[in-house]
Amino acid sequence: MRHSHIFTILLAASLIGGCASLQLQPVDFSWAAEEILDVQSNGTVSAKRYSSEFNVKALIQKEFEADSMAAKEARMVRVIRDKSGYYFITGPNFKNVYVFINGDASLSLSNTISISPEKKMEDPKFNQRDSYIELLNGSSTMKLTKSGIQQGGAK
Repeated sequence: MRHSHIFTILLAASLIGGCASLQLQPVDFSWAAEEILDVQSNGTVSAKRYSSEFNVKALIQKEFEADSMAAKEARMVRVIRDKSGYYFITGPNFKNVYVFINGDASLSLSNTISISPEKKMEDPKFNQRDSYIELLNGSSTMKLTKSGIQQGGAK
């Protein structure tokens, strides 16, 4: 009888241990190239290559809160995803790059990176690099991470 109790306890312990969360590492979530996404009239953008779709209305309102005309003219955004799974989003006439992390059927703002408080970006472009996202903005280049502009990253 005593052996059956010990067996039951060992079996239960192994089953509970078997239910521990499984983690697969390392994972590279990065997108090889940026996506240039057209903003639909309802605010939705769709990255077909990556099977992603989300609404950017709130983002456009936040970026252009003081300029309702510019908000109406926001027709395109640029999006890239880094190795850790963070989405970097910006567009023409933006002053910021927004960093989002995916949640439960949502994207949550993780950080707002101020690129130029005074001057709007005309034609920003993203490139995927090993440890950062490169932002090309006219003649300047910046190294971005989820935390902001990487030290020594502005040229």
